[in-house]
Amino acid sequence: MEKIVPFLPPFYIRNSFVQTMLASLMRQNWPEHPMDRSAKGVVLDAGKGVRLLGQYSFSHENKGLLILIHGWEGSADSNYIQRTARRYFEKGFSIFRLNLRDHGNTHHLNPEPFNGSLLRETYEAVRKAAQTFGKHVPVYLSGFSMGGNFTIRIAKEHSKGKKPIPNLKYCMAVSPAMHPKSATEMMDSKFLIGKYFLRKWKESLTKKSVHFPDLHPYPEILQGKSVMDITDRIVSTTDHFQDIDHYFGSYTLSASDFKNLKVPIAVITSEDDPIIRANEFHEISQGPKLHILIQKYGGHNGFYENLKGNCWYFRVLDSIMDSGSTVARKVQKPNAKKKKAPASSNKKLKKRARS
Repeated sequence: MEKIVPFLPPFYIRNSFVQTMLASLMRQNWPEHPMDRSAKGVVLDAGKGVRLLGQYSFSHENKGLLILIHGWEGSADSNYIQRTARRYFEKGFSIFRLNLRDHGNTHHLNPEPFNGSLLRETYEAVRKAAQTFGKHVPVYLSGFSMGGNFTIRIAKEHSKGKKPIPNLKYCMAVSPAMHPKSATEMMDSKFLIGKYFLRKWKESLTKKSVHFPDLHPYPEILQGKSVMDITDRIVSTTDHFQDIDHYFGSYTLSASDFKNLKVPIAVITSEDDPIIRANEFHEISQGPKLHILIQKYGGHNGFYENLKGNCWYFRVLDSIMDSGSTVARKVQKPNAKKKKAPASSNKKLKKRARS
């Protein structure tokens, strides 16, 4: 397997804010892409009455199943999810794009609002998707940001062996949130990014209040002035957590979460991520099942190599899928010649989920 060159974008898209905005805001130009046309809405039973919606696209080549998990306040139709899904559908992989609870216009499916601790239902949804659509093919899981955090925890849970995910061969986490409280503080400290996520979350909570107006004091919650403020207001209305630190601790990751892995995982992050502190990954030791690729540039969920939509993490995913088991441990030196990246149901919903 070929070595992976370090990520070095052109100077005009090198800025971390530009990379971050491209990941979320750069629109796709193929509304009639075959992956989208073949997508079927699937509502999965995630246990204990929880229902989660995903979009399944079957490829006739069916080389494998790629399951994708979006970031917080994204959806199965987020640009980075669509971009990745379309690329690998073109390469012959079937795709399952999962919506986390209350994402992608699914606020009506479950009474309680989303929070980052909901590993059990997310794991069960991924397991059901693999069990249903990946019976005889290799299964790959990739998550972004909050979805990357879930991906790491799913890999850990899978490694326990109690209810393993069928045929799971590899996991990839892009810009995962290791310490969510720190990430929230960083988010609020960046004016444009903080305002963007605050607006998105308030829109989501407003939708939730329409379907389940009496479960939480949403009018008071929506008065929050920052993401941290709203988080504190929600936590104070539930008996599930003692306080905000207890809540954030429920899905904070540490070096111990990467021990005894039975499935390989690649973690991709950048030194210039405006939300995630790169030094959080330096304390983690790599091993035969863990590969941490820290790049100098990339922003948050970005890693754009050009304005055509080619992303550096495609190289990593290509390496994973081509090998079937391992990713390149060594990265070429920065002055190495850089190669061009390749160009790129049980219920159908009436409305396509949108981020």
